Amino acid sequence: MSAEPIFTVRRLGWHQAPHGDRYTRRLPTAVAVAQFDNFDAAEYHRRTLESEARAGENPFRFGGASLFFQSSLDTMRLHDWLLDMGIDPPVEQLRHSDWREWWDAFAHTWNEEQLHHAWHGLDKVRHFDVIEEPDAVPCRVVMEIGFVEADYHHRNAEREGGRLEGLFRSQRGAVAACAHLNEERREGTFDWWRFRYRQRLGYVGYDVPTAGNETVFFEVLDVPGELPVHAAVGFVVQRRAFDPHGYVCHDQHGRDTRSRVPVRLFADRDSAEAHRDELIAGAREVMSPFQAFPPEMAGLSEVQFGEAVEAIRPPLPWPTGFSSTQWREWWDLCQDEITPEQRAAAWDLFANHPLFEVLPMTVRED
Repeated sequence: MSAEPIFTVRRLGWHQAPHGDRYTRRLPTAVAVAQFDNFDAAEYHRRTLESEARAGENPFRFGGASLFFQSSLDTMRLHDWLLDMGIDPPVEQLRHSDWREWWDAFAHTWNEEQLHHAWHGLDKVRHFDVIEEPDAVPCRVVMEIGFVEADYHHRNAEREGGRLEGLFRSQRGAVAACAHLNEERREGTFDWWRFRYRQRLGYVGYDVPTAGNETVFFEVLDVPGELPVHAAVGFVVQRRAFDPHGYVCHDQHGRDTRSRVPVRLFADRDSAEAHRDELIAGAREVMSPFQAFPPEMAGLSEVQFGEAVEAIRPPLPWPTGFSSTQWREWWDLCQDEITPEQRAAAWDLFANHPLFEVLPMTVRED
């Protein structure tokens, strides 16, 4: 028998680069902030949080330098949407910055209803959402934390995620397995290594490097979802982990570090793959592939990468080299003149690195 649903309010992920990017970019991440047993209460809480997050903000500084990243409406339909509430759109719209400057100049003159209407039309700039989940006891995964080598003696824990090692029904079984794996790894690690967690989410106070015999290599995480009592296998939808710079986790050579974040657990593969596909499609509607992936992650040389981009037939001349900033800015400028098929082809440059995947795992009872 399925559990009754609960409604989870989540804070959606946004990343502001410390320098080199005027825009706060959307990430495919989300953090639960509250749970309710009915949708109306959850939605009321979401709207309250959303209103607080919007206060004093300019929606045109979020997403990227194209209306594609702020609204599902094209330019003409956004015009009509604004005029319906007596809001005059900007006179000049040759540059995306015209919209940004227009908002700064006039938004403070609108009444509350007009301001809400304008934000409603800019539907891709959202800070919170509500999802429905089963109100079931979560399963647990044991995850190996990913570390990247910083120098000869130091390794830094990745910001989030890791490699899933086991799926457990009980907290007790997961904790026992995690403790055993940590003990084994510590015994086999040389004392001269130092491990740091300064960028790791949830590790406040771990700024001082730890020796190998004190290091946390494995941790236990809850995974929302529902499994039948005697299910032998579960299907985990997992997300690529992101580093502090807003890119998927990769090493200095552009290679995948294999760090993932568990998102949801399903009892059957079809449901898991449907959820995976839904998450991928949603992420592609609000993100740029050149925001998530450094160009070298395509696994091509600079010449080969240029040839692959040429095959997309973009409307503007493309950059040379592997400068992430140049590719990101170029792709923003292309948005008003490309087709959905061209957008999909750009994401397919990184087809070996899907944002979401399905991992089948054996369910352990103890």
